[in-house]
Amino acid sequence: MEQSIESYIKNLVRDVIGQSIGGLQLQSDRQTYVIANWKMNKNLNETAEFFQKINSSPDVSVVICPPAQLLYPSHLMIKQSGKPIGLGGQNVHWADKGAYTGETSAAMLTDVGCEYVIIGHSERRQYSFEDDELVNKKVLHAIKFGLTPIICIGETLGQKNAMQTEQVLYKQLCGALKDIDSSHFILAYEPVWAIGTGQSATTELAQETHAYIRSVLKQILGQRSENISILYGGSANESNAAEYSAMPDIDGVLVGGASLDAKVFDAIINVFAKGEQNS
Repeated sequence: MEQSIESYIKNLVRDVIGQSIGGLQLQSDRQTYVIANWKMNKNLNETAEFFQKINSSPDVSVVICPPAQLLYPSHLMIKQSGKPIGLGGQNVHWADKGAYTGETSAAMLTDVGCEYVIIGHSERRQYSFEDDELVNKKVLHAIKFGLTPIICIGETLGQKNAMQTEQVLYKQLCGALKDIDSSHFILAYEPVWAIGTGQSATTELAQETHAYIRSVLKQILGQRSENISILYGGSANESNAAEYSAMPDIDGVLVGGASLDAKVFDAIINVFAKGEQNS
């Protein structure tokens, strides 16, 4: 059974990249990421405690995305720790500046030490009514200012049950990447039905979906798509990290609730670091 799954995955990836791999091990220059999305959690004391406890690995790019008011303190704490940890925002506005109360521009994010920004998270789409057009404007703005967008896509439970996953992902990808002539971004597949529910996609389903996403990326960007990291982000935790890390088209995880505990987040980092060392 394990052999048949492995053969299926290799055949699928071969179709995506359009070249035979024979019996060779799959190779990639894609970076592996473990990214924390703290959402609306933590205060200053909790943040300081987290950075004192958290470790990092030279084999994995670790990024922390705290709430806006904790960005600059986090930048200072990371700098003081000397640990190779990246900093990212959870949202960005599409304008350079102006009368947009409560919003944050890309220039403001870079000014406080950010290198990354999450765009298009399902919670922003749901509660703030962000659509693909707005996501695209934010992605263009982030790239303009040198930020690496972490673009989130994913289907709802209703769309999944209606067998519309590929249709939804195709629309989201084409919308988010309109007029984007760059591979300077990260994708995060976050099935909405798995976020915060404790449910998660099986490794087989996640791998199949990631391979489909990469095939769409190839249509849009050509061979540059092979260097774009695609992360999994539906209730990723220390219990399922090892299974996801073994999949050839899963290049890391975007972690929500499990990233709030430094010990748990460390465990996830270590899993993907070991996967890189063994690849």
